[in-house]
Formats: sequence, C-alpha cells, structure tokens
Amino acid sequence: MNTVPSLPDDDKRVDALKSYHILDSLPESDYDAITQLAAQICQTPISLISLIDTDRQWFKSRQGLAIAETPREFSFCAHNLIDPNTSLIVEDARLDKRFAENPLVTGDPHIVFYAGMPLVDDDGFALGSLCVIDSQVRQLDTGQLSALKTLARQVVSLLSLRKANQRLQTEAIQQQQVRTALSESETRFRSLIEKAPVATCLFVGPDMVIEVANDPMLAFWEQGKNVLGKPLVEAVPELASQPFLTILAEVFTTGIPYEAKGARADLQANGQLNTFYFDFTYTPLRNADDDVYAVMAMAVDVTEQVISRQQLEASEAFARNLFQSSPVANLVLLGEDMTVQTINEGMLQMLGRDRTIIGKPLMEAVPELQPTPLLERLRHVLNTGTMYHQPEEQISLVRFGQPYTGYFHYIYTPFIDTSGLPSGVVVTAIEVTTQVLARQQVEESETRYRQLSQELDLQVQQRTEELASANAELTANNEQYAAINQKLEEANSLLIRSNENLQTFAYVASHDLQEPLRKIQQFGDLLHTQYGPYLGDGIDYLERMQLAASRMSTLIKDLLTFSRISTRRDTSAPTSLNDIVASVLIDLELPINEREAQVSVSSLPTVSGDASQLGQLFQNLLSNALKFRREDVVPQIMVRSELVLATKLPPSIKPTRQTPAYYQIDVTDNGIGFDEKYLDRIFQVFQRLHGRKQFDGTGIGLSICEKVVTNHGGAITATSQPGQGATFSIYLPV
Repeated sequence: MNTVPSLPDDDKRVDALKSYHILDSLPESDYDAITQLAAQICQTPISLISLIDTDRQWFKSRQGLAIAETPREFSFCAHNLIDPNTSLIVEDARLDKRFAENPLVTGDPHIVFYAGMPLVDDDGFALGSLCVIDSQVRQLDTGQLSALKTLARQVVSLLSLRKANQRLQTEAIQQQQVRTALSESETRFRSLIEKAPVATCLFVGPDMVIEVANDPMLAFWEQGKNVLGKPLVEAVPELASQPFLTILAEVFTTGIPYEAKGARADLQANGQLNTFYFDFTYTPLRNADDDVYAVMAMAVDVTEQVISRQQLEASEAFARNLFQSSPVANLVLLGEDMTVQTINEGMLQMLGRDRTIIGKPLMEAVPELQPTPLLERLRHVLNTGTMYHQPEEQISLVRFGQPYTGYFHYIYTPFIDTSGLPSGVVVTAIEVTTQVLARQQVEESETRYRQLSQELDLQVQQRTEELASANAELTANNEQYAAINQKLEEANSLLIRSNENLQTFAYVASHDLQEPLRKIQQFGDLLHTQYGPYLGDGIDYLERMQLAASRMSTLIKDLLTFSRISTRRDTSAPTSLNDIVASVLIDLELPINEREAQVSVSSLPTVSGDASQLGQLFQNLLSNALKFRREDVVPQIMVRSELVLATKLPPSIKPTRQTPAYYQIDVTDNGIGFDEKYLDRIFQVFQRLHGRKQFDGTGIGLSICEKVVTNHGGAITATSQPGQGATFSIYLPV
C-alpha cells in the first residue's frame, strides 16, 4: 500500500486545524444535515466530514459509517490535501495503485468509489474534506459535483463560524453571530434544496408545512411558489387519500427515516389525476435539543422504469401462458444434461408422459430416445447457439406404456439467458405421421400409374409396329394382294378390337386411379377445413399432398385424352379453323385477361378434320403460349397461315399423307423459348424442359398435338431460341 505523501508546512496546517477546537467535539446537527444531504444528492450509502490530524483522520460527521476515526495512512482524504484546489475522484479504488491494498478497500467498509471536496479555510489551509463513498463503481454528474462543492463550502463556513464564535468575548455578540450564522446557514440550506438536481422539499412541524420546495418538486405537484407556507394536504389535496401523509407523520414522530422504491402516487397532471411512480426518502431533521422539527423529502420519478418493468412482467406472463396453451408441442431443456425445465401439454401427450418428468434429464425421462442422435444434436445447438431443423424424422416412443412409431417435424432453438449466452434449448415439434403416410401412398400410386402408362404406350407401339409390318408386306407382295388384303382386313379388325379394348382398359384404369385420388383430395380438404389451425407447419405437407394428387389427376386426364386421340376413328369433316380458334379463345378468356395477353389471329383456312381433335390441338398450343411467358413482359401471340407447295416443305417435315400442297399454320409467342437441341424431345410423352415449381403441367400436351396433326395426315415442328419466344408450325393437307 502506498503511504500518504508528506506535505510542506503540515505542522502549520495541523495548528490551523486545532485552532478551530473541532477535533473530538460532539456531533452537531448542522454538520449531520450536510452529510445527510450529500449522501442523498450523490445517492451513496456513506458521507463523511473528515478532518486530517497529525496521525489520524477524525470524522466530525458521518453517515453510514460506525467508526469515528482511522489512521492517517489509511485516509483517502489525506490525498485530497495534496492539491487543495482540486476535488479527488476515485471511480474504482481496486484499480488505483494508491488505494488497491488499503485496508479500507480490502476490508470494511470495502471502499470502491470515493469523491472528496477539500475543506480549505480562509488562510488557504486544507483542513480535511467532505466526501461521499460507495462500495460499487459510480460516477457523479455535473450537478452532483457542484452540489458537493457547495456543501464543502458550507462546512468551511460552519468551521469559520465556530472559530469566530470562540473569539467572541461577550455572550451577546456571540449569540448575535450565532443567529446570523444560523440564518445564513438556513439560507444556504434553502439554496441547496432549491438548486438540488433531484426533487427536494422541507416539511416543518407536525402539520407538514411546506417550508421550501425546489422546482422539480413543484413540477411533480403541478404547483407554484404560492404553496410555500401551506400544509402539504392543503397544497396537494389529492394526497389526502394516499399513504404519504401517514408516513410523514410517522417519520416526524419516531425520527426514523423512510425510503421507498417505485411507490405509486396519483397526482394532478394537465387537469387530470394520473398515476406516477417514485423512488423517495423522508429524512427527519433535528434541532439543537435533538428533537425532530422537520422532514426533508427527496423524490425521483421512475414512472417509465416501473411501467417498462410491469410491461415486461406482463409480457413474460403472456409468453408463459402462450407456451403452455400452444397447440404445438413445446419443451425447454437446460444444461448439458438437457434437464426438463418447462413442458406444455402438447409435448407431454406427444411423449406419452406426465409432469413428473419436469426436473429430470431428458434421456432419463424418455429413455427410449437414448439410442437416437437427439442428445448430440441438442448439445450442438447449446454449444454453438445455432438452430437445428429436422423434418419428418421417424422416432420410436413408448407412449403411456405402449410402443409407438411416428414421424415428427421438430426445431431446436437456443435458449438465451439474461447474460446473452445460450443456457438451454427450446424444442418445438409437430407430429406429421398422417401426412407422411398419405404422401407415401400417393407416391406409390404415382409409381403404379407410371408403370401402367408405360405398359399402355408399349402396347400402342406394338400395335402400330404390327400394322406397319402388315402394310410393308402388302406393298411387297402385290401378286398376293387379295390374300394379303384379307389378312390385312383381319389384322385391321384385330387392331380395331385391340384399340377398343385398349381404350376400355385406359378408361377403366384411369377411373380406378381417379377414384382413390378423389378420396385423397376429399379427405385432404376435410383435414384442411377441420384441423388446419392445429397442424402448424404440417399444413404445408397437407397442401403439398393435395397438390400432388391434383397433378396426378391432371396427368390421368391428359393420358386418357392422349389414348383416345391415338385410337379414335376417322370422323373427318370440313372444319373452319377460324371457328376452332375463336372457340378456344373464348375458353381461354380468363387467363388471357389475367395476363393482359395480346392475341392476333389472321384468316385461317377450312380443312378436313375432326373438330374435337383440332380444338384440342389449338387449346394446347395457345395455353402453352400463355403459360411459358417471361416475367414482366406482356404476352404477344400471333396465329397466321399460308399455302405451301409440297416441293417447298422443309427437309425435316414428313407429313403422313402426301398431297400437292399444305396449309402452314404458325402459332408464335414472345415467351421464354427453348433450345432447339430439345426439339425432338418436347413432342415425346412425359417430357418436360422445366421443373414443376417453375411451370405446372404433365408433359403430355405437345405429344397430344403431334398425335392430332399425325391423325390429320400432317406434321408439326417448332423453332425457338431461349428468351426469344417460339413458333410452332403445323402442316395440314389441303
């Protein structure tokens, strides 16, 4: 511990101190009032008037400290004498090499914060200091430092007054000077109260007459200086029904100070009675006869802090209630052992346990989870502070004594404590067993449907190959035309019968597939309507299941259309393509208006064909032009036609019926386009160039278009570039 530096002329300074005859004198209320006021203003538990003798510091007045003196070498105030013109502020003595090993720091009263104002007399001698002390780190604002300095001057004034009184030779002069000094002291005391940075007032006598009140206190009461000299109950009548007058009377009667934190007070504000909250103290003041003659009140408005705390408490209560009443299963685990701290009814039902598991480690409470990686994942979330998300995990439990295996969607979120660090994990879980099993059934149905579709396409291909083989044999064997023709008719009859059987098979297959799909969609709608609010994140899986079922239903319908077009008998008749396209545009009126599409149709020819199939052809082409549009670009679609000689057809165009000329009908759009290397692929069944998330569809539409054109003896092709739109060209015989 560093010793106090020696001071020049310290003997003269000590002689000056002793000339006041103050050392070892009895306590005096004037000095005690100053230390009380200093402690109140600076909000510290200890306030001292310390006088530095030759080898000790002696306390003329002390608030919050039992001892009357200490050795000078332990004195903080002795350091204050080095520069009498400057205050000594030590925010943390534990970090100051001058005081770190001081017994008053390492032991009682465990000084951490110290602020001292030198007591310098008129001769320039530093007699000691007025200081405030706390056992925690603190800082004083400008107002508090100014008030402390003013109080130090008041102490010096009292010392000077004492010295002057001792010099008086006569009692009359001595009494007059005492009265003058007291008056000045009262004036200064009033000034201190009026200039105090916190709301302060003085109530005199049992009627609590307002002797002095500073502006902050008057502002609390919403009163002016006219209330001075009036009893408190008359000046602030709304206090009559509140406990403050009773407390003041008790402090005045017993002489025991009173302190309150966050006390409610209903006061007039803007003409209305409003509720405020205050930290306040009532301190009794005693006269020379040690009788209480007044009560000093100091108050700090803490309304905002109290309301914020009340709102926080209400928010916490709401959160607890929300946690417990949530339809989603919730659980809070603490520590490395993942001890169950809080659990709601939903989680208890999910785990098949009761509330006796609270306070137990999770793996002890639910031992069947020990073989799983759940504990490792929970500790990872605790140690890293990162969230963990696991969808649709299969977990085996023992629910209320019965084995159970289900699928669960759960999230682990770090639980952050008041220090800002993760101390546990919040578990949120939803059981999705029903949705997972339903989706698995849908996926199995889709697999069976694809297999059936492939078998159906294979049969069509086989029948087509048989017919082509029969036609080839007929051409190669003209001499046996009659016999071969007979066989061909028989083969055609068999093929027709086969196609009819195939169509019947396709209808039955699609009907048998549509029926379970309709039930899945109906049950899904029921789940969504009746239990949607309780499914939480599970609603997403339900909607995905319904979407998958809808896609399968559309796929079945498209495949049935494809099958019917492939096997339909020739029902050709003169058909106006103008009427066909006009009818299609009427059907597509809603999506055209929604997309604000611009559709231009030139004059189209009349061809020999099946109106239903041709309608399907243009329905698919125009629908695709609307579907595969570019974002933020208005769709523009043109339909035009021209006559093309057979000799002018592109080399890649191979119509199935030879005629001298063909109608070329172009359907052009400004959509997303495609790479022409995929040209052959786009007309194949189930072929898609984009994922379902980008554009819906089954991948059959263009296959249907090719079938229709082929049935009418024509051909279809397309030209395009990515991002530049596409043109689909149809060639139909004239």
